[in-house]
Amino acid sequence: MYGLFWLLLPLAAASGWWAARYSDHRRKSVSRARLNSAYGQGINYLLNEEPDKATDVLVKLVEVDPETVELHLALGSLFRRRGEVDRAIRVHRNIIARTRLSKALRDQARLELGRDFLKAGLFDRAEQLLQELLQQRVHVPEASRHLVELYQQEKEWRKAIQIAERVTENAGEDWQNRIAHYYCELGDLALEQRNYDAAVHQAERALDTHAGCVRANVLLGTVFQHQGEFAAAIDAYQAVASQNSSLAAEVLTDIQHCRYQIDGMQKDSDDVFEAGVAGTVEHVNGVSAGYRCDACGFAASKLFWQCPGCQRWSSIKPISLSHAE
Repeated sequence: MYGLFWLLLPLAAASGWWAARYSDHRRKSVSRARLNSAYGQGINYLLNEEPDKATDVLVKLVEVDPETVELHLALGSLFRRRGEVDRAIRVHRNIIARTRLSKALRDQARLELGRDFLKAGLFDRAEQLLQELLQQRVHVPEASRHLVELYQQEKEWRKAIQIAERVTENAGEDWQNRIAHYYCELGDLALEQRNYDAAVHQAERALDTHAGCVRANVLLGTVFQHQGEFAAAIDAYQAVASQNSSLAAEVLTDIQHCRYQIDGMQKDSDDVFEAGVAGTVEHVNGVSAGYRCDACGFAASKLFWQCPGCQRWSSIKPISLSHAE
């Protein structure tokens, strides 16, 4: 009898293990079925254009199943792209509030919440969150770019430069061009205050950052013209033609004015054009009063250094009549 007992003991243990595993599997299956049902309900609300109810259902699921966090991150991003920023903020805050959440997922949710605040125009909250990520060395490239965007919108040019210069370590010419414009913004402010030395300094910083910055030479020409240094102004304006011939028309009137100040508009002053502006006269005669952004197609009646439509720098160009017809 004792022999039979020892034979049955392993079988009893195996049966108990199988029963426990079956019970656990069944419990998980029931739980999964409930989750699937809840997700189905949430998606149904979305399809029926009832986003409030959908948000209520889907957000509650974060507390039920940790595996849904990444899906909720995507859901929050979807809300933000659709312009439903309040819902995006709610989703991402709910994720961050989870107690049992990995650091990587919490940091991702914090970055997404910073994007939400930026999209909503809550710049103080966005700045605080993004600065925290930078200080903690988390998502540095993304947080830096968003901070630059924030400071650009607030016209905090010095702060924008400070952050943007970090980005340029692994970025291309577009970022150098952007930073050069930030220096020019500071230069324009100095010019308005008649602080000519500061304006020249900022223009030179812009050219040091991006040698192809047309705006910096236009700024230098304007400053020198205000100071009565007409020869230096002509040199700066002529540099525009060598940088971008399509924008030479923008400075021809200024060159002629400076030449008039120097020699009384002598008839033989055609040498002005031969020094880099020559050859653009035909182009000037063929340019309409219109401008268009190469990136988004925004049309304007004057030259903007930054497109009001897509916010790109140096993307607005004159429209030639031959292209406009």
